[in-house]
Amino acid sequence: MKKGGFSLKQEIRDLFHKGILSEAAKRHGVSVEQVRFVKDAENYVYEFERNQQPLILRITHTIRRNPNYIMGELEWLNYLADHGLTVSRAVPSMDGNLIEWIPAKEGRFLAIAYEKAPGKPIGKEDWNESFFQTWGAYVGRMHSLTKQYTLSNPAYKRQEWYEEEQLNLRKYVPEHQTQVMKKTEELMEKLHQLPKGKDSYGLVHADLHQGNFHWDKGKIITFDFDDIGYNWFMNDIAILLYNVQWFPTVPYEDREAFVRHFFTHFMTGYRKENDLDPWWYQYIPDFLRLRHMLLYGLFHQFFDLNDLKDEEANMLKQYRYEIENETPIVNLDFTAINV
Repeated sequence: MKKGGFSLKQEIRDLFHKGILSEAAKRHGVSVEQVRFVKDAENYVYEFERNQQPLILRITHTIRRNPNYIMGELEWLNYLADHGLTVSRAVPSMDGNLIEWIPAKEGRFLAIAYEKAPGKPIGKEDWNESFFQTWGAYVGRMHSLTKQYTLSNPAYKRQEWYEEEQLNLRKYVPEHQTQVMKKTEELMEKLHQLPKGKDSYGLVHADLHQGNFHWDKGKIITFDFDDIGYNWFMNDIAILLYNVQWFPTVPYEDREAFVRHFFTHFMTGYRKENDLDPWWYQYIPDFLRLRHMLLYGLFHQFFDLNDLKDEEANMLKQYRYEIENETPIVNLDFTAINV
């Protein structure tokens, strides 16, 4: 999940300049004057047109991502596109490369182009049971397709769920918070015992909230596959559940009632495309807590702990309390939901 205020590492900013952008644009067949800035959250992102086709240009540095790791993203993304899933496909440069390497003072910048997703962000007028079922069917289709996916090169393998950088709380959270570490490590040890069969575990998007797709004439077109990794299908769904609680397109009054309603319709759609054993429902609360812990690590990674704003300090205090006390993210018995 991308949070406002998180930005590129300063060492990447120090290496980036207009010449890098100019070279990236040139390698994709346009001039620097033809690219338009979009954002610089975790990568530099621009948009441009080539042969009247709208494209997105993403520029990152080897400090953040290595080329093989990115190829793991691009190969899976284009596999999904080749099998009929509506995604923003990666497109080659003028020399036919999915990744262009651009030398910098230190390391290299990596430039990748994608189709720009048509449509628009999901609106309040579309936020209903029919859309929830469409969303579920889309994720179900993605999970069904990933069961058949194999890497062309072992070097392209993406991270496993436990290799998420922000789950390494000992690296980011003050060492005196021993109870936070204990609860996190206990939960991760519990999850390590879960089965990883082909029908329940595989390469997933891991961040498929409504900010990462467009809605176009009744279809979802997904983009931003930067966080993909190996995970349980149910955890991929739980991450989505966590996100819609934080950022519902239409605000709700009763969290439990909303989550029950959303999950019921989402899974109705999902099960039309993929058969996931309802046995996994019992682990949704654990997966939601795991996401809470990951975000706690993420906040510590990006916040200036020596100069916290009041809002940031209060957020960290609340998260710490909830992690230490194993507070449920939502008070709901998912196993009682008959879908």
